[in-house]
Amino acid sequence: MIKMNAKGWKDNTLTAHEQPNVGDGLHKNTSTRLINKLKDLQKKTDFFYAIVHQSANAVVITDSQRNILYVNKKFEEISGYTLSDVLGKNPRVLQSGKTPENTYQQMNETLAKGNEWKGEFTNAHKDGHEYTEEAVITPIKDEKGKAVYYLAEKVDITALKLAQNKIHALAYLDSLTGLPNRMYFVEELKKLINEFVSKRRQSFSVLFADLNRFKEINDTRGHLSGDIVLKEVASRFTEAVNNGDILARIGGDEFVFLHRHTSETSASELAERLSGNLQAPFFIDGHEHNIGVSIGSATYPADGDSVEQLLQCADIAMYHAKALKSLYSAYQSEMGTKRHREWNIARKLEKAADKNQFYLMYQPKVDVKTGRLIGAEALLRWQNPELGEVFPAEFIPVAEQSGQMFAIGQWVIRQVCCQLKQWELGGLRLAGRLAINLSIQQVEHPDFYDQLVAIIESAGVSPSQIELEVTESVLMTHPESTSETLTSLTKLGFTIAIDDFGTGYSSLAYLKKIQASILKIDKSFIKNITINADDKTIVKSVVEMAHNLGLRVVAEGVEHQSQADYLSLVECDMAQGFLYSYPLTAKGFALMLNTQVGNK
Repeated sequence: MIKMNAKGWKDNTLTAHEQPNVGDGLHKNTSTRLINKLKDLQKKTDFFYAIVHQSANAVVITDSQRNILYVNKKFEEISGYTLSDVLGKNPRVLQSGKTPENTYQQMNETLAKGNEWKGEFTNAHKDGHEYTEEAVITPIKDEKGKAVYYLAEKVDITALKLAQNKIHALAYLDSLTGLPNRMYFVEELKKLINEFVSKRRQSFSVLFADLNRFKEINDTRGHLSGDIVLKEVASRFTEAVNNGDILARIGGDEFVFLHRHTSETSASELAERLSGNLQAPFFIDGHEHNIGVSIGSATYPADGDSVEQLLQCADIAMYHAKALKSLYSAYQSEMGTKRHREWNIARKLEKAADKNQFYLMYQPKVDVKTGRLIGAEALLRWQNPELGEVFPAEFIPVAEQSGQMFAIGQWVIRQVCCQLKQWELGGLRLAGRLAINLSIQQVEHPDFYDQLVAIIESAGVSPSQIELEVTESVLMTHPESTSETLTSLTKLGFTIAIDDFGTGYSSLAYLKKIQASILKIDKSFIKNITINADDKTIVKSVVEMAHNLGLRVVAEGVEHQSQADYLSLVECDMAQGFLYSYPLTAKGFALMLNTQVGNK
């Protein structure tokens, strides 16, 4: 007879009254064989018990009502509970509350059908800490196919799950903010698109957000302070996002949102909440900073039916909002044409120098009193085989936005130096200086000064031959660092000119500090100088102010003799414009230069 012993395990040992009558000689041999078989069965039972009890996997056996009959040594080790702790109890005693309810539902439905079930549990150790198990539960059936016991074999996969979570975090989470990253966002967006296609679900939107004035914090407070702000922005954005929506940081100060259930107004309402959560100032080292945001949205499937199209359209809408200095803009088809061209220009600009598509034209500068050639300005031009002639007014802003102006500016400096040397070797020498326009990206670049000096030294050109033109916006973006760089350049012999004077705001103190030598009056003031009294007054005042500061003045955009006459009257020093000459090729400028006295 097989019974359950105190350990919860069946014992095959025979009781005294169950022993055969071995005294009966007739049955002696039969009884001996039976005893031997029973002993053999006992050995096998003990052997199997030892295997199960010492198994590397946790083993739990329950009756048909799911009451525990047996647990092995590994179970006790993993859970902290002994057999006596759980005997007769339901395995739910291990529940931590972290296992999803649908896991238990699927398990019960599968076992009720008499099938094996496999899944994961997050259980609670006796001391309270959580651990994760992978379990296989098998129904043990009688001869009629009815489940009378359940055998559960479980493996502790806590360490494996932790490792998987770390790998997941590295692959799918932004290390700074802890938000999902671009890869995770793209995968979720793909899933939602596939779900929409298969189930025809409600439309959804992608919102693209770019912070305003964040660069100022990085530049003035350093990147560590910038990181602090980004983490705070992520926290504030998270508070504004609806349950089920996804917020991700895809790089720099750019964030994207997957708004799952969009309506006519919900995307704009989300944008309002996001902006509203940034209204409170950010404090860094006791200093108050304000951060704004520009947001664009694109809706599936109206604005795009792929991940790439949706992100591109949302990005275009964001730039549209930023250009209009507004908070939010929803994508409109007419936005795409302009933005697509800008992207195309930015992409082709990267190889324009290598493919010899850039070239320089030279705008002569003349003495207003005598009309004599006394200098020139080098003007960058771009001829692309596919786009044709792209004007600077279009490609320069794109180059600045895509961070290519430093490299392009260096190309211009090298070409100017080479051209000056070629003219000199040909017996031509410019009486004045050849002007080069500098962008903010050049002046702020840490290698600008050293590379400029290296280029002119390599070309054998003197700094006194070159005039560096900076706009008021360049001068005033970071006045302290910019003035320091420009002052150092003036000490080497470069001439500094302030371009487009009057269109922005310049501090006269900085003009004096950087030792600028020339002011260029913007052509917008020259255009109506003969008919507009205000423009006349402005030009006259600028000339007088500049002369009082020891600066010379250049008037841009002079196209008519009447303009030149007035400039001469107010004693403007130099002028350039179509009245004197259109921009010339290097060869054409050399011919003009050759007509000057001393160059024949």
